[in-house]
Amino acid sequence: MTEPDRFVWQKLLRHFKTNDLGDLVSSRRHFTAHLLADLQTIIEGQVAPWSPELLGFHQQYEIFPMKLSDLTTSEETRAVQLTPVQHQDIDIGEDEPYASINNGLWLITIDGDVPAAVMLSKLNTRSGPKVQVEVAHLPNQVGHDFAEGFLRTIQAQGKNSRHYRNKAVSFESTDFEGTHETMRVHKLPAVSRDDVVLSKAIMAQLDTHIFDFVKYREELKRLGQSGRKGILLHGEPGTGKTHVVHYIAANLPEHSTILLTAEQMLNMEEYFALARVLQPCIMVFEDVDLVARSRDDISGQKAETRLNRLLNEMDGLGTDADIIIILTTNRLNSLEGALASRSGRVDAALEIPPPDDDCRERLIKQYGHALNFQGEALAEAVVRSNGGSAAYVKEMVRRLVQRSVARGGSLVISREDVEVVFSLAEAEVRSLKRNEKTERRHITDQDDEDDSSCC
Repeated sequence: MTEPDRFVWQKLLRHFKTNDLGDLVSSRRHFTAHLLADLQTIIEGQVAPWSPELLGFHQQYEIFPMKLSDLTTSEETRAVQLTPVQHQDIDIGEDEPYASINNGLWLITIDGDVPAAVMLSKLNTRSGPKVQVEVAHLPNQVGHDFAEGFLRTIQAQGKNSRHYRNKAVSFESTDFEGTHETMRVHKLPAVSRDDVVLSKAIMAQLDTHIFDFVKYREELKRLGQSGRKGILLHGEPGTGKTHVVHYIAANLPEHSTILLTAEQMLNMEEYFALARVLQPCIMVFEDVDLVARSRDDISGQKAETRLNRLLNEMDGLGTDADIIIILTTNRLNSLEGALASRSGRVDAALEIPPPDDDCRERLIKQYGHALNFQGEALAEAVVRSNGGSAAYVKEMVRRLVQRSVARGGSLVISREDVEVVFSLAEAEVRSLKRNEKTERRHITDQDDEDDSSCC
């Protein structure tokens, strides 16, 4: 009885029908691991006509890339062992996750009698996880043409994602160093125009700079204009900038959405490359001031490097890129001028202000749709919420609902209810301000003591 093969090199010898695996020729390409599901699908589709044999193999350290040449060694201490094919679930935003292959080696025979092998492996790098695809063959023209065409097809098809198109994705670090990131797919809330409580002037700006722009984008490009757009949404905390982003994404269903935070800025090149694959695409940089502060306020080399990467990547988008970049900030005055006030990076800056009287009334009615405001209760709530953000109005309505539930759930709101709820909230604010002043005075006194002790 023949002993089964234990090492990859033994399988390769039989497959290529050679006594010297050093004769093999190979070509390889690197791709972002964020598109692993797409790459694997493309590979499986390409090898399917050749009745492939799929092998798994052991990779001791993912930080070191494996090459096909590593699989050919027969030296006992370095020989790569055969293993069962290992799978790992990947979130692709469907009911079932995608079963990705950790490492795979497909053995195929093309044109009847020409052996070839395709290898897929993963590795971690400082710039994020990568996927490597390598094709091996004997030194003949048939094998050379196959490898060249195989990799060319992967690169071409890899520019048009099948699994992530028209979806919203974000990234999460999976280890304490933050070097290995997992891409997550999100179901963003459906936000209709009626759900966005802003002035007619701001809604008109959103129409002009985003929805009308997308509507006429192809014609603009035909006339030599850029297909990319940079939008800055600024305003105080709680005014609804994230809600506006959800409204934009929900109403551009043919666009993929990439959600980014300051923690992900080190891998900016990866995300812009992904946006090019997923275009038409919306890239959202929330709290961009954490990365794009004015150079006068930057104290470290790392922070300036992140700023420069962001500016360079935005500049590097060609005029034919169908990408909308949305930046949000609560601190407009702290942004780097080379970003905030330069057309081609930020083409329109839209303020999302605290709601005016009309907007606050609409918000109260929307959040408190189940409530029955009696007499002057609604008007009183509008007046007492003056200067508050949309988030503040939402919380005040919740407190009114809770007060109604606590007394039996009549859902009838009187002017007295409004006065009680808002008075308690205003007392909380006054208390916070007193504590803030006390803390500041304490710090100032401490500084004076420190100064006197040094004289």
